[in-house]
Amino acid sequence: MSDGERSSPNVDCSLVVIRRLALAALVLLVVSAAGAAVARSTGAAPHSPAVARPVSFVPLGSYPRSEAAGLARFVAGRLGLRTSVASTARLPRSAFDRARKQYVAQELMGALRRPVGDTRVVIGLTVKDMYTQDRPEWRFAFSTRSTSGFAIVSRARMDPRFLGLTPDPGLRTRRLQKMVLKTIGVLALGYSQSSNPRSVLYDSILGVDDLDYMTHEFRPAAPTGAKRAWLTRTDKVCARGISEAKALIARSRVATRDEFLALARKGIVLEARQRQALAAIPPAPSDRSAVRALLALFARGEKADRAAVAKLSASWSDAVLQSWVEESLRLGLALKSKALELGSRACGRYFDPATYAG
Repeated sequence: MSDGERSSPNVDCSLVVIRRLALAALVLLVVSAAGAAVARSTGAAPHSPAVARPVSFVPLGSYPRSEAAGLARFVAGRLGLRTSVASTARLPRSAFDRARKQYVAQELMGALRRPVGDTRVVIGLTVKDMYTQDRPEWRFAFSTRSTSGFAIVSRARMDPRFLGLTPDPGLRTRRLQKMVLKTIGVLALGYSQSSNPRSVLYDSILGVDDLDYMTHEFRPAAPTGAKRAWLTRTDKVCARGISEAKALIARSRVATRDEFLALARKGIVLEARQRQALAAIPPAPSDRSAVRALLALFARGEKADRAAVAKLSASWSDAVLQSWVEESLRLGLALKSKALELGSRACGRYFDPATYAG
């Protein structure tokens, strides 16, 4: 049983491909930046810790013991389970697939041990990229687990740095926590997987977008009235923003630098209008800090866009353009993740450079 990404012509984690998408998006002026903290988690886990299995974390190779200990504390505090951190285990050399330049998840599981008769769940943690033999067509796997209570979780592709993006330890940690919670829910608490994409037990995790959209809850409570109102209005604003940007692209001719800069200025006007429309929507009380952060970073991105256009207008520079492309990619994809965490798929699409490419 694994969670990862299928090999598909529509899904490519190659930095080269993503940069091409970003270049196309930038030329069409989809340049934005933002961020937000994950919405506060609410509700208790529906289980009785007294009958749940203890959990032991095993750092593999260079995995930081301090991070493993933090995960153990997180799980103990959130679920009331007995947790521990075992000694660091070596990565088996035989587990590395040189052809794919990835580790084989099932062979990594061979490094995990527990005493005979011990019922604890044992979760190996690795910073290495891996794939799973039971789904070789997948490009990678976040995790794999066995019915005997062993599991491996890789944080490699949960880290924005994997794609050359701006480091975001908080985002990486939240993604890791969700994957670990799912593993524990299935193995230690005996839960079935869920078809609810907001549940941490979601059964179709195929990439980081799914991880970001998930909450930390096994059974997420229905959104409050304030949250539903915010999502409804926000999704409408972002859907309209996508339509306006695409319409601008469709009616614009970009054959010269001057035409590109003219399009860029018009796009920034749309960007400012979009930010103001989002700012006018009252957030749910639990999301206020997250939305404030999102708007602040959106404004910072808008300022950066104006500065880049001003520099290019004064003196064209391919280096300035390239820097703008790369920073816009990093910030746009970061915003996409944070918008999904807040539960807005429409805003995730709005800030995704790929929405406007092709």
